Amino acid sequence: VVAMAVAMALIVGFKVVPTYTQYFSIANTVQKIAKNSTGLTTAEIQANFDKEATIGYITDVSGKDLKVTQIGSKTTITADYEKVIPLAGQASLLFSFQIEKSSGGSVD
Repeated sequence: VVAMAVAMALIVGFKVVPTYTQYFSIANTVQKIAKNSTGLTTAEIQANFDKEATIGYITDVSGKDLKVTQIGSKTTITADYEKVIPLAGQASLLFSFQIEKSSGGSVD
């Protein structure tokens, strides 16, 4: 019984760790893009994210999934996404992530 519980915990752990690794990669990429977004259009910001995502092996979010808000010289980039991890049979885990990073001057 103990061995089964340990085995199940390991299986869940092996499936959850890559999800959080991907989350932190996305958050870092969004921060980097937001920091360097001054003067860029939404399409350029999304294209820059796609380039960085290819380099960083990010597969859960694409540039089209980003919500870009620009007010004055302040740019806010938001990525909301869900990740479903199947466990066994009809059992699965659902993770809901929200990343929001801002950069630029103050809002007028």
